[in-house]
Amino acid sequence: MLEKIINLLIDKPEILVTILSGFLLPVILVWLNNYYNLKQKDREKQLDVKYNTQSEQKNQERAVYSSLSKILFDVQQLHVSLSGTCIDKNCIENALTKFDTSVTKYHEEISNNLLYMPSKVIDLIYKFYSKISDLKIALKEFNNTKNYEMAHVSVYMDSSELAEILIDIQEYFILKDDKLVKDFDKTQQEMMRYCCGRKPPQDLFGKYLVLLKQIKPNLTNDEIDGLTRSWKL
Repeated sequence: MLEKIINLLIDKPEILVTILSGFLLPVILVWLNNYYNLKQKDREKQLDVKYNTQSEQKNQERAVYSSLSKILFDVQQLHVSLSGTCIDKNCIENALTKFDTSVTKYHEEISNNLLYMPSKVIDLIYKFYSKISDLKIALKEFNNTKNYEMAHVSVYMDSSELAEILIDIQEYFILKDDKLVKDFDKTQQEMMRYCCGRKPPQDLFGKYLVLLKQIKPNLTNDEIDGLTRSWKL
């Protein structure tokens, strides 16, 4: 019986093709359909992850920029507190205490939103914080040496550099969005650069440079030239 079937299939191979097609074709079609569905789900999953990552990144960028902007606003308020009649150590100490209390609440927000920040932005953030530290050290030194009138000059000079750093961060975030970049002009950020109002008179600025060299003996000529250029702008 088996021999007859084999001979039949040899004589008429189309029968074998028909049998195999009837059995294998549905199996192949089911496999292909399942494979396609799995690939489609995998692609959808990848797109969801990518979208969620981009969305989370934008949220973190907004949080970081917003917090840094609020710190710059606090620097502006610090300048107001130190302007006018700052004639004793209580003036600088009280202003710094108020400044630290306000700024501290933004530190955690910034540190919690650094996951998707590129190295360039993280470097700028640390540069921003470094300048804040320099400012506080200078204010404490002016307070200790009773050069109280230098306090608002110091805040004014450092605020310009802080604003420049913040503008650089803003530019980096915006340049990734074609819709936003059309309305962004880095040269039109004067109000941020001059957030602390009018520059100090020349005699106070000259005294500030002399005292700053004493506070920071490693201050380079290039840094001094940069401060002078900032004051002249």
